[in-house]
Amino acid sequence: MNNYDVIIVGAGTAGLILARELGRQKHKTLLLDRKKDLLEFSFNTLGSFMNLENFELSSNVVAQKIDKAVVHSKYLKEEIKVDAYILDKKNVHEELIASIDTNFVDIQLGIYVKDITTNLENNFTAVTDKNKNKYKAKIFVDASGTIGVLSKKIGLIPKITELATGVEYNVKYLGNGNELHLLLGKDYKGGYGWIFPLKNKRAIIGFGTFDKSMIKDLKENLHAILKLPNIHKIVRKDNDKVEGGSIPITPVLDKFVKNNLVCVGDCVSQVNPIVGEGYKFIFESAIMASKAINESLVKNELKLLLNYELAWKQRFLSNYKRSKIAQERIFSLSKNDFLTDIGMVLLKLRANKKNIQTLSGEYS
Repeated sequence: MNNYDVIIVGAGTAGLILARELGRQKHKTLLLDRKKDLLEFSFNTLGSFMNLENFELSSNVVAQKIDKAVVHSKYLKEEIKVDAYILDKKNVHEELIASIDTNFVDIQLGIYVKDITTNLENNFTAVTDKNKNKYKAKIFVDASGTIGVLSKKIGLIPKITELATGVEYNVKYLGNGNELHLLLGKDYKGGYGWIFPLKNKRAIIGFGTFDKSMIKDLKENLHAILKLPNIHKIVRKDNDKVEGGSIPITPVLDKFVKNNLVCVGDCVSQVNPIVGEGYKFIFESAIMASKAINESLVKNELKLLLNYELAWKQRFLSNYKRSKIAQERIFSLSKNDFLTDIGMVLLKLRANKKNIQTLSGEYS
């Protein structure tokens, strides 16, 4: 059994970025994931306002460049000029995997981590998989997504959280390739819809909700949405392959470290509350965490891991609180067409820059 500087549980968005950064810092790292194929996803695309160069991603990850977001209510719509992308998740993850320095990072797949053990000083010493194999390290990272295999165990996030759950189809697209669509109003039963254009006259249409009573009927509701006149004008369903997934809905969290355990990503609800975009925000969070881990290992001082929390709060806390308020307001408005239309009128009266701030979750 090898002893590692760092063990990362979860090889999704957060885990891959962390592994890349820690490998560059020449820390012996083990990346564990329960999947056997790291390129299998519940959703295959996402909308993002990220600057690709900031995360060393190429244009190959772009499924479509977007310069206009069209927000729809039942009777109104507003066009917002944006600088955004629809990203191909498979290509993003392929580039991240290729960037990992395997001289310092080992990857093991098909590993179901079940528990974490502590010593008399309450520091964590090893994670254990379902076959009772132990993996030891100086520092542990939970990047296990909504599973929260370690974050839930130590109480950094509730074991049961509310979820935003969505389903989507890849469909024929008759609209403008540079426009994404966000759909609000009573037809979405307090949820929301989206249309993300792709290349070759294809698009992703999806429906998501925060109402747990709606989850069992998500697919049927998406079918009903596809029949709405304004939707039928621009998309045509031509296959039955449905995809879906969930993200946690929690109060804004700002505690991500306990002793020598660091948590990054969906396991501590780091998706931005209003836009639902995880990648840009989780990439930044993972890089912050890697810097704190590096400093902690170099100086042999675990308290330095708390610099990650401090950096996150300085960068994100006020933005997330504002986005959480906006999230709750939009959920409430979207259950009523009249209120949604009032919201749309207010949207039209705001400067384009302000609307971009709301969509992107970046207020400063």
